[in-house]
Amino acid sequence: MALHPLVKRVLLTEEQIKTRVAELATEVAEHYKKNNIKDKDIVVVGILKGCVPFYAEFFMNFKQDVVMDFMVISSYLGGLKSNKQPKINLDLNSDIKNKHVLIVEDIVDTGHTLSFLKDYLKSRKAASVNVVTLVDKPGGRKIEFEANFIGFSIENEFVIGYGLDYDEKLRNLPYIAIMDTDKLKTWEW
Repeated sequence: MALHPLVKRVLLTEEQIKTRVAELATEVAEHYKKNNIKDKDIVVVGILKGCVPFYAEFFMNFKQDVVMDFMVISSYLGGLKSNKQPKINLDLNSDIKNKHVLIVEDIVDTGHTLSFLKDYLKSRKAASVNVVTLVDKPGGRKIEFEANFIGFSIENEFVIGYGLDYDEKLRNLPYIAIMDTDKLKTWEW
């Protein structure tokens, strides 16, 4: 497979991702079973748009009969930098009062978005709020935050592919790669 010209280096192959996502789905399901949480009390919330490939793969491997829902939170202003103050652009359709919410996110970077979101969902009286992330980037943290379930931990590099984007582009790459930001300076879309 030819790599996109803006790829500096592939970090995670499609096979590595799919294998780890299946393991994560099992880990999360076991967590809920161990804590005697019934399927009907679980709401799995995908954070659009980046979560889509991860969410789909996770859900196909998560053998629980749960409610699916989605939110849109803007935290990037287009480009390479994250915005400090996240904003809810699309809220849940589901009532989460006394429900166990599982947030499915593509990446934990600064921690601002997920910290904000966990507080928001708790204020709506969720019984619990857990986070499963495909990629964790602890070197990018601006505040203290830790996901409950982590697919891969990576260095503090700007990554693209498998839902992760640069300015809404490159989400459809079947792998996760470090972006070549030097080439980006002269790149024409």
